[in-house]
Amino acid sequence: MSWDPFLQARGSVDDVPDAVFRLHSSEASYSGRCDIELGAGALVAFATRVAGFPQDGKDVAVSVKVRSEGQAVIWERDFAGHRTTSCLTYDSTRASVREDFGAISIWLKPSWQNGALYIRILRLTVLGIPVPFFAVPRSHTREWQDATGRFRFDVSAEAPGLGLLIRYQGWLTPDHAMHEAG
Repeated sequence: MSWDPFLQARGSVDDVPDAVFRLHSSEASYSGRCDIELGAGALVAFATRVAGFPQDGKDVAVSVKVRSEGQAVIWERDFAGHRTTSCLTYDSTRASVREDFGAISIWLKPSWQNGALYIRILRLTVLGIPVPFFAVPRSHTREWQDATGRFRFDVSAEAPGLGLLIRYQGWLTPDHAMHEAG
């Protein structure tokens, strides 16, 4: 698999926990559970629908398939039947990750703090048109490994003036590990 864009943008991987490194460095399938919260209002509903995000839910089954396609990494997410696919590439001019969700492109900057990978949004385009920086959503996304060795995630985006767009948080384990445990 090509080098994962998040690890490429981050540089050193010496202090990345196994669960986070494994998800970002190999083609594999993962399964787990998550809670999904969407913000309120018609504009938020429109924005999350255009981005292909799932609906609200508690203890939702989630699976993620990570595969390479040339220099890109494809993440296929399935939230209890709602599929969201994105294409991730490394943007060397910005030393960041570009994630494409159809007509939406987001540039993400990973950093490592206090045992977790934090991801912030640098830039956003819709249909190739840059969104002014003051209107770019803010993210409080982080990934880490919990005490049982599971990959944990807390993904969120808030839009200035609109508030919460989406937040989903939960855990994933490699599918082979779930079958072995079951």
